[in-house]
Amino acid sequence: MSKRNLLTAVALIGVGIVFGVVLMTTIGGNAIDRAFAAGGSLGSGSAPVPASEAVKALNNQFVAVSDAVTKSVVSISVKTKAETRGGTMPNDFFRFFGPEGGEGDPLPERDGGEAAGSGVIITADGYVVTNNHVVENAKDGGITVTTNDQKEYKAELVGRDPLTDLAVLKISGTFTAAHFAKRSEIRIGEWVVAVGNPLGLKSTVTSGIVSAMGRGIGIVGTDERTFERNRYAVENFIQTDAAINPGNSGGGLFNLNGSLVGINTAIASRTGVNAGYGFAIPIDMVESVALDLIDDGKIQRGYIGIEITSVDETTAKAV
Repeated sequence: MSKRNLLTAVALIGVGIVFGVVLMTTIGGNAIDRAFAAGGSLGSGSAPVPASEAVKALNNQFVAVSDAVTKSVVSISVKTKAETRGGTMPNDFFRFFGPEGGEGDPLPERDGGEAAGSGVIITADGYVVTNNHVVENAKDGGITVTTNDQKEYKAELVGRDPLTDLAVLKISGTFTAAHFAKRSEIRIGEWVVAVGNPLGLKSTVTSGIVSAMGRGIGIVGTDERTFERNRYAVENFIQTDAAINPGNSGGGLFNLNGSLVGINTAIASRTGVNAGYGFAIPIDMVESVALDLIDDGKIQRGYIGIEITSVDETTAKAV
């Protein structure tokens, strides 16, 4: 075969291949289009259990609440000072779950580090409430707040209160503030959603119910080195089974009206991750402490000079 004839044969084969590919693509594409236009060949043609109108309404309420409240919940990043953090809490079953991988794990002394938590915007001009244990070890100028739209703001530490584990930050701008629920209207058994940034996963929403009220678990005001607890620490937690994990500290617990009922603070867990027992500071305490911190930068407390103690034989004789 001459070189010219060989080139002609190769060219004809190439044209044939291209034509075949185009033809198969056209025919195959049309067949796939027709199949899916007719209802598709994957999966069933209908849901096995159609949702009732009541279920649809409840589902839509969760969707609407989640969309609304995530606008008021922020992520908080903290550059920390160099120091040795304490070991496990006095009762290892109860843990704060804010900064680095869950409280309770001893951290070595080092040249600072980073911590993370959550917060809730409580005024349109940028006041943010969070937990004291999220920001208590922050360097000057080391707090950054990231809003739901991924904008970052340098935050000022307005004040903090270790005896309630609350703190207030300030960022500049105009924001969507959370609506506060009424403490008297919170009911055991009602649906709630927990919103925060667990394990670095921003704007995470989980759901559950209010499991109990008025819980005291002996964790607020406890020194992690000496395990001694301040006698003036205040606890009155809302218990919930909504899934909350390290990084949720300072995030919001909301009802199905989208109103803030508490600030997520601690979990009961032997592993440091969610086990179905979460604890939130109730909204009335949050409001009272936040207002004082905004006004004065600290909490002014009054004390009465009376101490309740056991009466032994010596004391009885003395009186």
